[in-house]
Amino acid sequence: MNCLVCSNEFIEKPSWSTLFMIKQPQVICDKCQNKFEQAEMRDFRRDWEGTIFEGALDSLTSIYCYNEFMTDVLHQYKFLQDVEMAKIFREDFVHLKSETAMIVPIPMHPEKLKERTFAQVDELLVAADIPFTQPLQKIMNTTQGKKSKIERTQSEILFTVTENVAEKSILLIDDLYTTGTTLHHAAYILKQAGASKVSALTLVRV
Repeated sequence: MNCLVCSNEFIEKPSWSTLFMIKQPQVICDKCQNKFEQAEMRDFRRDWEGTIFEGALDSLTSIYCYNEFMTDVLHQYKFLQDVEMAKIFREDFVHLKSETAMIVPIPMHPEKLKERTFAQVDELLVAADIPFTQPLQKIMNTTQGKKSKIERTQSEILFTVTENVAEKSILLIDDLYTTGTTLHHAAYILKQAGASKVSALTLVRV
C-alpha cells in the first residue's frame, strides 16, 4: 500500500483489530502518522466574554495542533481536492458512533462548496461512517481569519437554522479552529433556536 501523504510504499503491521474489521486499514505510513501532534487544552471562552456569543459554545475539544505537517496535509485535502485523505482521520472520529447528541458538521456556503467541489467536514464523518444531520445553512460567505477581534464579534450571523432543534443537545464538527468565530456563530444561532447544549469537536486547533 502507498501512503496517502508521502506516496511511499508501506506494509501495515498485522493486528487482530484490523483482521476482524474493528479498525479500518491503515492508509498512511508510521513515519507520517508520527508527525501529527496532539492539541493542548486551552480556554476558548475568554475571547468572547462581554459579547452576545458569550456562553454560546458549552465545550470545545480539538484533536491535533496546527503544525507544519498538518498545514501541508490540510492544504492537500482541502485546496488540492484530495478527498481520499479524509480516510487518514477516520479513527479519530469513530468514537462518535456512540454519541447521543445530534452530530452537525459545519456547512460550507454554496459558493465555497462549488469552488472546493466537496464538503470537507462532511467527508471526515463519511470516511468514519458517522451519521449526521444538517440543520444549519451558511448564509454569509466571508473569511473571518483576517478580521480583527472587534470585527469578528460584531459581524453578521453567518448561519441560519432550517430544522427544529428545540431541546436538542448538539455536537458541532469542524476541521479547523482558528479564531472560533464560525463555531460561536453556529452555537449562538442554534441556542437562539432552542438547542439546550452546543459542544464542538474540531480536527485541528491553531
